[in-house]
Amino acid sequence: MEIWKKVLGLEEFYEVSNLGNVRSLERDGVTNYGKRKYGGNNLKSFIALSGYPSINLTKKGFRKQYLLHRLVLEAFIGKCPDGMEGCHNDGNRTNCKLDNLRWDTRSNNALDKRNHATWQAGQNNGNSKLTNLQAKEIRESKLSCKKLAKMYKVGATTISRIKNKQAYINVY
Repeated sequence: MEIWKKVLGLEEFYEVSNLGNVRSLERDGVTNYGKRKYGGNNLKSFIALSGYPSINLTKKGFRKQYLLHRLVLEAFIGKCPDGMEGCHNDGNRTNCKLDNLRWDTRSNNALDKRNHATWQAGQNNGNSKLTNLQAKEIRESKLSCKKLAKMYKVGATTISRIKNKQAYINVY
C-alpha cells in the first residue's frame, strides 16, 4: 500500500511516498491572466551523474535537485542525524522504497558496498586498466615488477602496489 507524506521543507508543494514516488500538490495561483491551478501531477525522477535517482523540485521559481532516497528517509524517518547518510539495504541505489532505506554511518555504508560488491575498487573502478583476474596473476607471479609492468602495460609502481596489497585489495 502506498503511503504519502509531505516533503520536508516543501510541505506546501510536494509529497513523497514510501514506494519512492513524488507528486506535486494541487494549489491555486495567480498569473497576469487571472487565477489558475498548479500541480497535482506525479513527477518523474531521473538518474543523476552520481548514479542515484534524483528529482528536480521547484519552490517560488527556484529549482533544486534532490536525491530521491533522502526525500523518502526525511519524510518517513526524520532529518538526517549528524554523521549519518542514506543507505540502501540491498545495495541497489535505484531501489528507493522505504523498507530498503536507513540512516547509517559512512563506514557502515562502505561495508555495505563491499558486501554487495558495489564498491568502486579493482576492476569496478572506471579507470582500472587491469581485471581482478590479472591482479591475482600478478600477485601470485614470481617475476619482477619491471617484467610484469611490461607484460601488462602498466607502471612498475602499480605492480608493486598490487603485490603489496595496496591496490586490488579485494582480490584473493
